[in-house]
Amino acid sequence: MRRALVLAVVALGAALAAPGADAHYNTARLGYRSRVISITPRIPGVTAKVLYGDDQVLLDNRSGKTITIIGYSGEPYLRLGANGIYVNNNSPSLYLNADRYGKSTVPKFATAGARPDWHRLISGHVWAWHDHRIHWMSPIPPKTIKDAPRKRHHLYDWKVTAKANGKQFYITGSLDYVPPPKQSFPVNLAIALGTLIALGTAGLFALRRVILRSLD
Repeated sequence: MRRALVLAVVALGAALAAPGADAHYNTARLGYRSRVISITPRIPGVTAKVLYGDDQVLLDNRSGKTITIIGYSGEPYLRLGANGIYVNNNSPSLYLNADRYGKSTVPKFATAGARPDWHRLISGHVWAWHDHRIHWMSPIPPKTIKDAPRKRHHLYDWKVTAKANGKQFYITGSLDYVPPPKQSFPVNLAIALGTLIALGTAGLFALRRVILRSLD
């Protein structure tokens, strides 16, 4: 049962990480813009960027070092090294990332203090993952956007902790709001939909796909 659960979540994560996958939530169309500002301290051969507005962090590791991404509870979550890309099956972050707003259930065996159980995903040196730290954690826009939806807003600065051969570094970035063109998506409609979704989140992913497809 445990193995089946882990494989199901890993498969979902792989689908979400695949470029062009329908499950991506391209919030750039709603005005959210998350971007990487720096890798501190700089590590030659390691680059990062944000995909789909604010949905995923993509890391390219050509440094020859083993890069470990630290999860929300301080646990090792992902590992990128010479032998490929690995995910820690005992990381709570793995399961929290199955839902954009972290509402998925975390199994009891997945704790920050659990011994890492590494599962190999693919060979290579590039991986993208959903990360709650880089986006607004609610379908309802913040008050600043509600009050002035046609103005640009800086929402917050963020950082993702990682390690290179055990030495800590940070991927830092910024989340901003840039009003989308009026013809692409009415901001007031986005706010109204966000409020409705907050009252009943069960159909969030299905609804958002319908909305985004309607914009194509």
